[in-house]
Amino acid sequence: MKKLNSLLIGAVAITMFASCNKTDFSSLAQGQTQQDIPTEPGVIPPPVSGPTYKLSNGACAADSSTQVLSCLKCDVPQVVAKPQLSTKAQALHDIMLLACNVSNKSDANNFRPTEAMILNKLNRASEDIYPESKRTAQMTLVIQGLTNPTDNSLRQKMFGGLWYQPPYSDAFETYFGITVPEAKSLFCWNGDKMTGGLTDITGLVSKDYLDCQYSDSSFNCKEKPEYIAAYGYRTQLENALKLGVTNPYVAPAPTPQKKCSWNRFEGNDLVAALVQLKAWKAEGRKVSLAIKNADGASSCGEAVESNLKPGSTVQLATYKCE
Repeated sequence: MKKLNSLLIGAVAITMFASCNKTDFSSLAQGQTQQDIPTEPGVIPPPVSGPTYKLSNGACAADSSTQVLSCLKCDVPQVVAKPQLSTKAQALHDIMLLACNVSNKSDANNFRPTEAMILNKLNRASEDIYPESKRTAQMTLVIQGLTNPTDNSLRQKMFGGLWYQPPYSDAFETYFGITVPEAKSLFCWNGDKMTGGLTDITGLVSKDYLDCQYSDSSFNCKEKPEYIAAYGYRTQLENALKLGVTNPYVAPAPTPQKKCSWNRFEGNDLVAALVQLKAWKAEGRKVSLAIKNADGASSCGEAVESNLKPGSTVQLATYKCE
């Protein structure tokens, strides 16, 4: 029995010694150095972070207040209500928009008004205040000739030479209630001034009535019916001009014409940034780029591929309206 116990103890010792020999404390894995082994058990070196980016998107505010980047703001198209002009006022607007570009030796100055200035003069010339009146065939021809964008011969004749050009100037005066030089003064020479009335008044009378005033029959002069009617149109126009200053048209708040949304890329993954930039440009979008270089310098402007340089952090942004 004692001999059996001695044999068992010896076998256990041999097994334990063999087991210890299987662990080689002095050997290292192939390609590994002593410095790669943590000096303290459980300490793991922090991972090295690679390039990153994120995408974001959202809706543009209807009032165009959304600032996507410092150099990119949503510009939401708006429907801006304009004063509702009468047919006659619209014709006068269209004529003077072109006629103010015609020079005349008698011009008081060379001022050229904008369309907004001309429209502002007539901002209360609605159908109720400056209504349409019957057009004769001659009036229609004059209006068509003066608003012809490709042929300025009639505009040159009436606004670039002598003010009195019958029968054209007669048709102009008896339809609008204003003479040609008065129109040139009101809308062109004084186009930037809201006077609230006619300027450089010449008087609205027919040549026949004027000639009669200097004849032996001056006490029996009678004005033509069309000019008598034109006095009424003149009063209507003067009232519209006055209201345009004292009680001007107030447009309602503009309403969005389209819905717009923005997209933005942010990060230092320039490969992904280039892919995103090309994708947006392929859609025909305008893309802006805000970039911060490694030295801390930053800029913002139109996105150009060559500006995507290593070591920089970028923001790409765009918006579209539908």
